[in-house]
Formats: sequence, C-alpha cells, structure tokens
Amino acid sequence: MNRFTFMLAMLFASVSLNAQNFNISFLSNLPYQNDELANIGGWTSPSGVEYALVGTTSGLSIVDVSNPSNPVEVVLVPGPNSQWREVKTYDHYAYVTTEGGGGLQIVDLSQLPNAAPAIDWTGNGAISGQLNSIHSLHIEDGYVYLHGSNLFQGATVIADIATNPLSPNYVGHTPGAYVHDGYVRGNYFYACHIYNGDFTIYDISNKANPVPVGVKVTPGNFTHNSWLSTNSQYLFTTDEVSDSYLTAYDVSNPSNITELDRIQITPGSGSIVHNTHIIQKNGGDFAVTSWYKDGVVITDVTRPDNMVNVGWYDTYIQGSGDGFKGDWGVFPYLPSGILVVSDINNGLFVLEPTYQRACYLEGIVTDSITGSPIFNATIQILNTNITKNSKANGEYKTGTVNAGTYDIQVSAAGYVTKVITGISLSSGVVTTQDVALAPLASTSLTGQVIEIATSNPIPNANVTFSGNGLEYSTTADASGNFTIPSMVLGSYNVTAGKWGYRTQCTTIGIQANPSPVIIALDKGYYDDFSFDFGWTISGSSANLWERGVPHGTPAVFGPGYANPNEDDQTDCLDQAYVTDNNPNASSSGSNDVDNGTAILTSPVFDLTGAINPTITYTRWFYNDGGNGNPNDSLIIKIHNGSTAVTLETATANTPGMGTWVDKTFFLAGLIPLTANMTLTVYTADQFNSGHVVEAGFDKFEIIAASGINTIETDNISLTASPNPFNDVIQIHYKSKDASANTITVTDIAGRTVKQTGILPASGSVTLGSEFSSGVYFVRLNESGKCVKSIKVVKN
Repeated sequence: MNRFTFMLAMLFASVSLNAQNFNISFLSNLPYQNDELANIGGWTSPSGVEYALVGTTSGLSIVDVSNPSNPVEVVLVPGPNSQWREVKTYDHYAYVTTEGGGGLQIVDLSQLPNAAPAIDWTGNGAISGQLNSIHSLHIEDGYVYLHGSNLFQGATVIADIATNPLSPNYVGHTPGAYVHDGYVRGNYFYACHIYNGDFTIYDISNKANPVPVGVKVTPGNFTHNSWLSTNSQYLFTTDEVSDSYLTAYDVSNPSNITELDRIQITPGSGSIVHNTHIIQKNGGDFAVTSWYKDGVVITDVTRPDNMVNVGWYDTYIQGSGDGFKGDWGVFPYLPSGILVVSDINNGLFVLEPTYQRACYLEGIVTDSITGSPIFNATIQILNTNITKNSKANGEYKTGTVNAGTYDIQVSAAGYVTKVITGISLSSGVVTTQDVALAPLASTSLTGQVIEIATSNPIPNANVTFSGNGLEYSTTADASGNFTIPSMVLGSYNVTAGKWGYRTQCTTIGIQANPSPVIIALDKGYYDDFSFDFGWTISGSSANLWERGVPHGTPAVFGPGYANPNEDDQTDCLDQAYVTDNNPNASSSGSNDVDNGTAILTSPVFDLTGAINPTITYTRWFYNDGGNGNPNDSLIIKIHNGSTAVTLETATANTPGMGTWVDKTFFLAGLIPLTANMTLTVYTADQFNSGHVVEAGFDKFEIIAASGINTIETDNISLTASPNPFNDVIQIHYKSKDASANTITVTDIAGRTVKQTGILPASGSVTLGSEFSSGVYFVRLNESGKCVKSIKVVKN
C-alpha cells in the first residue's frame, strides 16, 4: 500500500508561510488517516535512497523520502497495536520496540522498496522466551539496549547483535530501577530513571555487570531521554513534564556531575519537551528536539553553559501549551540533512533545517560600591523575549540567534536599573559585557515588638519586611528590639509573630532616617505558618509534611489540583503546611504521600482558664486514582496530654475534596482543657494501593471569650467603637488613677499622631478625623506608663 502527500501538505505549507517558524523550512507532510504516530528513525540504502522509519499505532511505516517534497510509504510492517513504538537501526536491520508485546521486532531493510520481512526475538539464554513488552531502545557498537521491558522491573536489557543481527544474544542487564530511555557511548551508559527523576551513569565495560558511577536529579524530576555531546563531555536531558527544560550537564567526571544550563522554547506556556538528539554542524553542536505542541526546536549547544535556541518549526497547528499532542520525535541524521518528524496527530513532516550559530553575551553583574557580585539580577535583551538571571557569583550568560546591535536592560532588587545600548553581537562570537549596578538609597531601621495589652516587650519575636523584590527577616532580642542595618527605602509588607501571639501583617513605608517601628501583637494561639513556630513532623512515608509556598500538581482526573497551588488567601504571606511540597513536581502522583504515614503535630498550647474556646483551621485533602476505590483519609485530633479526641476524618467522599475547607470546633465539653494541649494532623497512604494522597493545613487559631486572647487588668479597661471606622472613633477608658491619665495614638511606624491632655479616671474621647487610612495603636497611660493598649483600623 502506498501513501502520498495530499491536501494537508498544502495546508501546512500555507500555514508555514504565516507562522512564526524560523530557520526550519517546510518541505512536505504525509498524513496518516487511521493511525497516530510515535517515534521515528531513519535509514539510507547502499544506493543512497533515504527512508524515514515511522512508528505508528499499527506498525512500522517505511517511507521513501529521497524526494523530500514527495514522501511515499513503500512498506508497512505490521506489529502489535500500541501507542508506543520506537525504532533504531544496525547495518541493514531496523529494531522495533513496543509496549504492545511480542518482544523485539527485527526488520530486514535490504529488500526495500519491495519488501521488509520481520521476525520477533523474545530472548535467549537466561531470558529465553520471556521478553515481551519494551518501552524504548538504543543501539551502539553492536549492542542493543532495551529499556523499560517486562523483565527485571524495567531495567535495561543488553544483547549482542553484532555476532548475528537476526539472533541477538542476551549478555546482562542494569541493576536497580526502571529505565525509560538512555544513551550509550564507549564504556558509559546514561540511563534515564524517569520515575526516580534522575539519570544514572553506568560503567558498562563489563556488559554482564553494569556498575553505577554517578547520578544526577533533573529539573523536572521526570527524566525522559538523554544524548551526549560530540566530545563526550556533556550530557543533555529532557523531562517529560509540563513547563519542562532541555538541560545540559558536565559529565566529564561521572562522580561529580554539574548542571550547566537549562532552556525552554515558550516559558510559562506549560509546553512539554520530549526527545533530543545532538548533531555537529558548522563547527558546533546542535540539539534537535521534539517539543510536543511546540514542534521541532534547534538549539545551539556548542557552549553548553549558554544554550541558545536558533531554529523552530511548529508542526502542531491545532494549539500550544501543555499536553501530549504534536511532535513525538525527530530524526536529524539522514545524509541529505533533512529532518523527518513524527507528529502524533498530523503525520510525517519532512523539513529542511538551517544550523545557524548563536551570538553570545556574557559577563558579571556587581555592586558599583562594594564590587560584590549580585545574585539573581535580570538581564534582558531588549526587543526580544530573551531573559536570563545572574548566578550567585554574579555571572550571566545569554545570547540570541541573529547578529546585530542590541540594547540590554539589567535590573536587580535593591538596585537602580541600567540600560546599556549599542552592544554588537556576532554569530559564534562571545561578547563580554560586565555591568555594575548602583544600589538604591537605603537606611537603618530599628523597632520593637510589644504586647498590645501591656506594652511589654515580646522577646525573640519573628519579623519580616518584604517588598520591592526584597526581603529582610530578623528576630527580636530579649527586649523585643530589632535592627535592620541597611534597608532600601520603599513600601513593605510587615509580618510579625511568635507562638502564643497572633501573627500580624500590615504595610509600612520606609523613608530616610525613620522613627523606630513599634509592632504590637495580641496574645493568643494563631499560626498561618508565615514563620516556623516549631511544629514537628513525623511518619513512615518518604513524603512527609513541609512548610512552604504550596506548589500545585494537577488532579488525576479533570480540572483542579491534587497538591494545593496556593495557601489560604485570607492570612499573612503565602506559606502553609503541605505534604511533600516539591517545587519541581508536575504530575499528581510524583510527590504525594506513598506507602506510609505523614503526621504534623503542633507546639504545646495552654488552655487552662480559657472560656468557651473554639479551634479553627483550614485544611486540604485529596485522594484519587490508583487501584480500586480511594480508601485513604485525613484525621485531625486534639490532645490534652492524656486523652485524644478526633475532630474530623476527611475521605475522598467528604465534600470539598481538593479545596481548602474552613473548619471550626467548640472544645467546651469535648475534651478536658489542660496546659499541655496539642493538635495532630494525620494522613496516610495504604501500602501498594497507588492512590494519590495529598494534604494541606493552614491558618490554625484558638479563639476564646477570655483566658488566652485577652489579658484582664483589674479596674482598667480600654475599648473602641466602631472598629474599624471610617471617620471618627469613640475611645472608652477606665483607669485607677484619677489625676494623671493620657491617651496616646501611634501609627504602625511608631510615630505619635495624637496625644491628649490630662484626663479624668474614666470617660470617652473622640478621635480619628485627621487620621489617614491605616493601622493605629491607642494606649492608655497612667503617670506616663502604658497600662492598656488596643489596635484600631481606619478604612
């Protein structure tokens, strides 16, 4: 059966004229009406006829591409129906793997274009007749490496094909974990352990006994494929996850692998990288990469610590972003130089690449006063979408594809942004441009954290100022005082807290030579995890609780999240406790609670004397997927040192799964209140169930009529109404002193904005008409000493 290019080819040719394709030209497209495509290879006959070897769901499609404008399928070699099919060649044989079973298919290409007879090999010797499904393969120096098979938990099976290509001879396998793909050169095998999220380098000088000599975790924790540079010093990997990277490593010393650079084609789109190959052209190395919905990308990787995209062609015109559609594979090694591309949905593409060397811009960003390197400065080549950040040593490396004259902008938190104009960049040339940034004006800031009710200092309170891309964190001393020696002027979000007090957050402007900042906190038990107040973590799972900004992972089925993508949005800052909060996790099951327990326990809190206390919190629970009905749970208990009471048990059937849920419980009569109260948050995954289990906990609070959130002072009171207020506020007070009472009002920065004259022992005053919107502290003073304080807010 023959297939010919048809109207779809004309459609893609038309689209290519208008799309933003660059340095890759459309030659032809061969659609497959009833098949989706998998991976692709190529082979050239002794007479010079070039063939694309196209994996389809139904078999191996062999396509004559010697006329690249008119590809013709000459043979379809049937195979087990499968979404996965991979192909590599040795001599005049194609070796085909599939997860559909049947072992290793060996296709004789010597009779093309008339026929391509095939046989199946299912193992010999120690694995005789046992080999069935195989995910992928690699061939090097007369050996075939079969990855992800049904044998040895998916470890790589190694067989000799040089002695008899039609009858491989099993020689050994790798130890340990499942291997998804890999690359071999010389005595080293670079194995991609996709489910471990790393690649391992094996010494295979003895192929019967591969020995691991190095390992490295990859950015997406889902290592899919790897390929080596021409000089064998550098390895390039892909992670098959949303918003993933092509990443470069120095592997010259396998026991000390270092990451050099990583690159995307459409950052932030969710696009998924798939397979990369390295080819040497024009004096440099280029990565030719299939990038699913973004099509084919050519990256100049000659300088692996400064990779630059120099060509791209989008074969998937139906959409972009996240998802497993579009370009599965690309084969760049045919003698003519054409690219043959397998698009899952749109068929075979034949493309013509231009391998253009990149223009490089590199340098160091420093502080113009101290000369110290500036970390995380942003370097943008203006009028392009190219942005890089400086490393801890101030070094940056970036570049672009087209030579010319460019302007760059360099910015960093705490520094004056600088634009440098007229930088000349040339193809294949490194241009050095060091940048010194002037620091913004700064000042020294002092302050104190006190109790609202007594004005007593709060020792060891945590204080954070964040804003303008900067963060200053400090801890108060034994007198509640703190100092930030150098702080850039501007507006900041101020957050302060300590266990036994209510965390407070507000906004403050810092100008030159500011007055001391006074931060007043209410007594009480509250924790939104802006700070680490000493909750303890335990459990038998490897995936325990972590405090941090939640990193969302997608739900198993449909929209939504398994791991939360944000904390409770009504509290201070962005932290919560969540289970195994890996920032690189991209799939629901990659970092959930597995095969064991995860337990979070609060610090001790004292509820003796608390009147009608209630406990409130926000929690998250997700349980789905796996084998059978989800059967895991989230259990929250309160303890008093001798007795424990379950507050709630959440399951997959509890309303609100996969969302933040607010909960409130009245403790009176539920459990005897003691000075040794704790709260535990418990979740677990049943062994070998495969269910996805994720949990979150945030905004813990104890509220009582009195005893913990209030401090009673005999015969002294200070109240305000309405609070918050819009125009004026009534302050009602009562003191023990009949002759020396005053009321003082300060703002959040500690500046006095109102001071009354001498007042009688009790009464009311009206304040606030002249106040700006904001937070204020009202203090009742007796003989100059504060005896009561409250916080008020003007809208």
